Amino acid sequence: MSSPLLKIENLHAFYTVPLGGLRYGYRKVWALKGVNLDVFPGTTLGVVGGSGSGKTSLIRAILGFLRPAKGRILFRGMDISKLDRRRRMEIVKEIGYVPQEPSQSINPKMTIKDSIAEPLRPLGLSKEDIEKRIGVVMEMLDLDRSVGRMLARELSGGMLQRVAIARAIILKPRLLLLDEPTSFLDISTQAQILNILRDLKEELGLTYVLVSHDIDVVSYISDRIAVMVSGKVVEEGVAEKILREPLHPYTSILLNPEGVAREISIANSETDLCPIRSWCPLRMKKCSTEPPPAVKIDNEERTVLCWHYTT
Repeated sequence: MSSPLLKIENLHAFYTVPLGGLRYGYRKVWALKGVNLDVFPGTTLGVVGGSGSGKTSLIRAILGFLRPAKGRILFRGMDISKLDRRRRMEIVKEIGYVPQEPSQSINPKMTIKDSIAEPLRPLGLSKEDIEKRIGVVMEMLDLDRSVGRMLARELSGGMLQRVAIARAIILKPRLLLLDEPTSFLDISTQAQILNILRDLKEELGLTYVLVSHDIDVVSYISDRIAVMVSGKVVEEGVAEKILREPLHPYTSILLNPEGVAREISIANSETDLCPIRSWCPLRMKKCSTEPPPAVKIDNEERTVLCWHYTT
């Protein structure tokens, strides 16, 4: 097996937020608590979980917007979280990013053509090279040349997402980070965008990390799935196996939310205890006193964070 293109090792990260109320000062809110993930070349890792699970924080940490408190982020074997700014900027050119809302990456005052070309400006390419690259990515995304003369406000949500993807791939990255890329689109447009992403992956040899709250989106495109809850990866493995036979109770709920008979709560506490321990059907006495271990299942091809599987 090849080496991981991206390797996350014991990653911890937090945000500093005001105490609130009448109190002065700040406190740490842990967004990532010991995340371990391997992403191999040419594959798609789908990261799924509810709001506040840490999905977007994981993307932000990889991009360098959220500084790790502990752990490593290895890209092509280099710990990019420890590089100086200049060296990091060189490396992250190989990492593309598609944000949740296209408006986050598309300047409303620029034409679409200029917006797509913007990431190329620092490279000092000739006008001819820039025009060629623009033409290639617009064709890949099925964007008519006339679209290049338009402004963002003139395009639909689906077309804007195509533009955001075009911007992300124009630097020819090896890794593409996708943050809820279909969450604001209708069902038919979601399918179009996902099919485009699948085609681009094959055509360009891309590797994806896709985060979403929607298990259907993740299952459609992913080779492996990681399920996150309260900053922890509670289950990770081959997508087909997880979808067919989920092991962690939270994964089962994501796959069958209609089967939940009562409201559930997720504990986002400062401790490393299991975040679903208050209602988990598999809970044991030690779940309330000791952090759950990462247990290898299926000949070590799947990992589940749960005391139940140690027995």
